[in-house]
Amino acid sequence: MRNPKSKAGFSLVELLCATAIIAILGAVAINASAAAIEQTRSVECLSNLRQIGAAMGLYVGERNGRLPSSGHHRAEDGSSLSWTNTLADYLGTNFIGRCPAQASHPARVTYGWNDLLTEASGENAGAGISIALCRQPASTLVVAELATNQTSEHFHFRGLLRNGRITYNQFRSLVNVSVHGKSANYLFVDGHVASLPASEIQHRITPANSPLINP
Repeated sequence: MRNPKSKAGFSLVELLCATAIIAILGAVAINASAAAIEQTRSVECLSNLRQIGAAMGLYVGERNGRLPSSGHHRAEDGSSLSWTNTLADYLGTNFIGRCPAQASHPARVTYGWNDLLTEASGENAGAGISIALCRQPASTLVVAELATNQTSEHFHFRGLLRNGRITYNQFRSLVNVSVHGKSANYLFVDGHVASLPASEIQHRITPANSPLINP
């Protein structure tokens, strides 16, 4: 027979179990929220790159297949013919050029151009090459995300090349290969964009004269 003086309640073990369950559910919710936020940022970043790709396509179509230039190419008045300037009219006034996952990045534009897609030397140094010279347009990156210590509007891959190669560590010193968790976003010469894990980039950059950067 139940003791009428006893009171219903929770034991210490039950309270500890309930607290642990609440903590686990809270951690899961926080992780899910963080993942959703990062996914949104990555999608916004991919949208930025698609805009650049569309602008590039229009530019190339109006210039007999020649790609935009890097900041080393200058007009007669000395002004920069960088892609950030020459594509401005095609990108429109709403284009910011910053990845939302890199809000504190010191660069004005957090995307860099592949300098191997420009003339190496001479009076046209930095001028964009003809798209027809690209062996594998769908495999060669044209724009990627700047590493946090980089502020130039183009990557200096050419200066790092040795026997047609640059190392993965050299590549990631310029390109933020894991800005979106373990991946980053890339625009390729044919105009398509892709989110690729750092491990895939490491695999692609290994061969000599890798089409990832060498047109």
